[in-house]
Amino acid sequence: MRTHAALGVLTLLFLVAVATAEGAHTDRAQMTTLAFIDSEVQRGALDGEQAVLLKAYSVYAPWNLPEEYRGGLIDKCGNPTIAYIERALPTLSAGVAEEIRSLRARPTAMTYIDTEHFRIHYDTSGTHKILNWPDTTYRDAIATAAENSWTVEVGTLGFRQPPSDAGFPDNGGDGRYDIYVRALSGVYGYCQGEYYEPSTPQNDATSFVVIDNDYAGFGYPNPQDPMKVTVAHEFNHSCQFAHDVDEDTWYKEATSTWVEDIVYDSINDYRQYVSSFLNYPYYALDANTTGGLRIYGACIWNFCLSEVYGNAIVPAIWYQCEAGTATFTNMNIALQSYGTSLKDEVRRFSIWNFFTGNRNDGSHYEEGGTWTLAPMQAVYNSYPIVSGAPSASLKPDHLGCNYIRFSYASSGLDGLRVAYDGPNMNSSPNAADINYVRLGGTMGYEYGGIPLNGFGNGEITVNEWNQKAYVCLVVSNLSTSVNDMSYTYSVDEVDTGVEDAVFDLALKAASPNPFSASTAIAYTVPTGGGLVDITIYDVAGREVRKLVSAHRAAGDGTAVWDGRDDGGAPVAAGVYFAKLDVDGLTASGKLLMLK
Repeated sequence: MRTHAALGVLTLLFLVAVATAEGAHTDRAQMTTLAFIDSEVQRGALDGEQAVLLKAYSVYAPWNLPEEYRGGLIDKCGNPTIAYIERALPTLSAGVAEEIRSLRARPTAMTYIDTEHFRIHYDTSGTHKILNWPDTTYRDAIATAAENSWTVEVGTLGFRQPPSDAGFPDNGGDGRYDIYVRALSGVYGYCQGEYYEPSTPQNDATSFVVIDNDYAGFGYPNPQDPMKVTVAHEFNHSCQFAHDVDEDTWYKEATSTWVEDIVYDSINDYRQYVSSFLNYPYYALDANTTGGLRIYGACIWNFCLSEVYGNAIVPAIWYQCEAGTATFTNMNIALQSYGTSLKDEVRRFSIWNFFTGNRNDGSHYEEGGTWTLAPMQAVYNSYPIVSGAPSASLKPDHLGCNYIRFSYASSGLDGLRVAYDGPNMNSSPNAADINYVRLGGTMGYEYGGIPLNGFGNGEITVNEWNQKAYVCLVVSNLSTSVNDMSYTYSVDEVDTGVEDAVFDLALKAASPNPFSASTAIAYTVPTGGGLVDITIYDVAGREVRKLVSAHRAAGDGTAVWDGRDDGGAPVAAGVYFAKLDVDGLTASGKLLMLK
């Protein structure tokens, strides 16, 4: 066992070197150890090899870290650091590389307990003593959390189970999956890959998980809460290693953070990372910035997908990742099997991320009301605006977005004309959409997209401008490679010439009806707009398909039913009913499905 005093000559010399490094560490409290070490490299206080060794200590042996590198933000997971170390190992001197290989080896432990799928290794005394021993409550809770994670992640969600290590050296004693309980401090836990599995076609590997022995100092009154989400998080990494061990780090962390909330919905540890993502909407979807925590906040990308298409869409992406091509390419292929695309879903994602905090309208993220507000990149209170544009530092990177707010100016005019001029759609695909908040600021809505031509140009007039507190232009960079996307916009208040337009609730005749493949259901949202639900029922009154569930402005709309149920299966021939509900006002109509 490596103890606090068991430091080699190389380590002692290294600690002396870093202890004499000059310069203040003013940002330490707001950064993870990984991000802080990177900042020290940038300012010249560390060289590359020193940084790699410090990062290895931060995960595998935090007691080896000099005092100045301790504290700060606790990293969600050690795996981003491990991925960095793996890439750096071939470039290191022999002595440093050997020490790191020793650090990353399987821990040793005094004893273990077995469950159906897991072996839990732990100590009953010393530095790594498990919490409250000889009371077995914490140990038994780990075992329960492990089996619960297996049941949900492998059994319900359908991720691949981790490859068995039974045929490999250092396998923990048998083929069960191994979890080691150790005294960590800078990370919640980590999943260490070990051996590539040669008998399968995918790029998979065996692994083991390490979690903290007591979660003291992690900010939780009940240490079982961080333990549970860590077991779920790290075990999902082991499942990811069964799909593609070398997948992009950001998506590994985004998925594991999403999964832990699926397994333990009430703990909500993920929420502390969401602001690291939402506060910087113009960063790339896969950017790892904001103190090293953004990749965990990127879990909301999976929340957006799963709340629209169901939880199975996330494992479906991981099965596609086994193809070994770029992550975004694999995502697009997987999304196409759901009848959508990466561009369409990034556009939806940009729109949805407006509806968080007090802008939550009940029709987007289930837990979005508990999240921070995405900031505006520009705010206007007077018009006209001629050739508005984002500042250089706020131009959206690939798969990022901007929010521009146009506040009502009490002019009495009832329309707001918004003209948008973006890049050529072939060279840099992009989109412009409109969200709005009603007077009083109590509710937000999607208004719709600005139709763009191939040159990225288009305009829209927002009706009932005088009934809105503000309109938000949502600009999405839909390219997977173009950064710092440029665009301009022009805005002016106008008189639409429509005085006191009145719309009555209506569900119009579907066309065609009867139908065999699909039918279009026309409807009218009454004056003032509202929450629109259009649902298909069978003759027994059972829900078959939810076609629409979103806020809509007053006016006409169309919903298309493709004759499938909510699970995507074709329905049987027969009579069905479409029901329109707008804030409690209802209308219904009969449909006849033929084969």
